[in-house]
Amino acid sequence: MVSAILLAAGESKRMGEQDKLFLKYKGTWIVNHVIQNIFASNQSELVIVMQNNDNEFLNGPRPKEIKVAVNPDFKKGMTTSIQVGVKTASDKATGYMICLADQPLMKKEDYNEIIKRFELLKKHDDKCIVVPYYNQEKGNPVIFSSYYQEAILNHQDMKGCKVIIQSNMKHVYRLEMWNDHILQDVDTPDDYERLVS
Repeated sequence: MVSAILLAAGESKRMGEQDKLFLKYKGTWIVNHVIQNIFASNQSELVIVMQNNDNEFLNGPRPKEIKVAVNPDFKKGMTTSIQVGVKTASDKATGYMICLADQPLMKKEDYNEIIKRFELLKKHDDKCIVVPYYNQEKGNPVIFSSYYQEAILNHQDMKGCKVIIQSNMKHVYRLEMWNDHILQDVDTPDDYERLVS
């Protein structure tokens, strides 16, 4: 059972005035593309971590498999959102897929490839971490075994969980992807221009 944790509480500083998640791509917000593709994948639940709970894109009814968690400490860094997501995830979760909210090119097939590899590896290595790569470059999302729950919750580096990966290299499995979607995030106006052009 893989819990997908969607980090949607960032400050979007590099985009300037606009919140990058609410920029339009193919007729709808970037974050909506991401939510739809993750939800269509083989995850068991989707935990969306947000700055507050009054965002328009989540108004109205939503499936019980989607949980919303508010991170009041989002300004301290990405790790606080990962921690809120892990705390909110089901106790039955066997892994946490840490997803970025600014990757609209990611398709359900991309997520499924990473989930499938994790589920196979988990049978043989309870401590596995799956890291996707394309052309020698590391991308996202990464899936951590639930074995690392405590390590994540106690993690002090606010820029993410790279240190946990580096400290457990013998349990890290590299997955070569067939496209570069795992590398394509939208951080700057130039990134957005490339996306929509």
